[in-house]
Amino acid sequence: MPIQQDYTLIEAYSDLEQCCQDISSKSDWVGFDTEFIGEKRYIPLLCWVQISSEVGNFLIDAIAVKDMAPLCDILADENILKITHAGENDYQLFYRLFKTLPKNVVDVQIAVGFLGDGYPCSFQKIVQKYAKIKLSKSQTVTDWKVRPIREKQIRYALNDVIYLKELWRKLKARLEKAKRLDWVREECMRFGEEENYEQNFVEDILSHKIMSNLKDRGQLFFLRLSIWREKEAEKNNLSREKVLSSKTLPVVTKMIHAGKQSLLSDRRIQDHIVRKNWDTFNELYQAPITTEEKGLLEKIVPPPIISEEHNILMDLLNQVFKLICAQNKVAGILLMPRSDFNKMKFDGSFTPKYLVKGWRKEILGADTVEWLKNRKDLSVRFEDGEIRIGLGK
Repeated sequence: MPIQQDYTLIEAYSDLEQCCQDISSKSDWVGFDTEFIGEKRYIPLLCWVQISSEVGNFLIDAIAVKDMAPLCDILADENILKITHAGENDYQLFYRLFKTLPKNVVDVQIAVGFLGDGYPCSFQKIVQKYAKIKLSKSQTVTDWKVRPIREKQIRYALNDVIYLKELWRKLKARLEKAKRLDWVREECMRFGEEENYEQNFVEDILSHKIMSNLKDRGQLFFLRLSIWREKEAEKNNLSREKVLSSKTLPVVTKMIHAGKQSLLSDRRIQDHIVRKNWDTFNELYQAPITTEEKGLLEKIVPPPIISEEHNILMDLLNQVFKLICAQNKVAGILLMPRSDFNKMKFDGSFTPKYLVKGWRKEILGADTVEWLKNRKDLSVRFEDGEIRIGLGK
């Protein structure tokens, strides 16, 4: 049976302050979720914050109450457990807006990933499996900035938090039985680490795959054009795609040397983009290189050439890792994102720090972890009717 959706609507800072004081003194847990609009914006617009707790459910109008300091204190309080589902985007937004790092966090989506339910797993599926309740998805793409909020929106928003405590109670019991509660807590600790949210967009530009296919002047222009796009997006609070799409960026880079008319004639580039920005594009292309830019471009490292055998063996190792995860009923994507595995494949000196400790070390085994820290060649042998992967020849 669905939980009763009694709640308090908060539209003033004083009410938020009182709410957070009550939670701090009377509740050792909160369910936490947000509704925000990220499309077409550089910084997402925080619209609503939903809180469930021992003292009640709260729906906070984040457009009316812009100062979230009392709630930030709750998130940073190590004595209050924060329960979320797929909470990384919510915490990332709070870090971006308020420089808040949450402490004492558990995430039910991560939890089910350690219980054989897959990852990522939707909130609707988790609630249906563990609470036997079917939730509506009707407000998934609703416009949360419109006021007044409608009853259907309220129900949808509150549903995201009112089940979290009961879900965590059931999941925690299963995790304790499987001796995996510490695994979940370990994985959720990254929500409170600053490095999890900090992004260096210049490093992302320098590592873009197009860089290895450009000559010096092309690399310089791509760097400048990307930095200009970032600054324009931030200044006007627009998404990068609204300033210049990721598909158009390399096309302009490769065609800029041919001049304005060539850009206008290229059907992959919208005319208004060229007409509006040609003077800027041309200035970025023609300006002499600076000492700072030269230093940045020197950081570009051509991708190493790897043998077909190495490529196949590393992909085989990745499948073995996935098999180990499947045997342990842990979602493979939790072990390591594909981007890090690809970096390992091409860079023999790179091993993610998280991969050689904690629950990952426990399921991979000491020998595998030692090999990951001191990378050697892989080998495959057919022996006694078995395929054996050797960590070193």
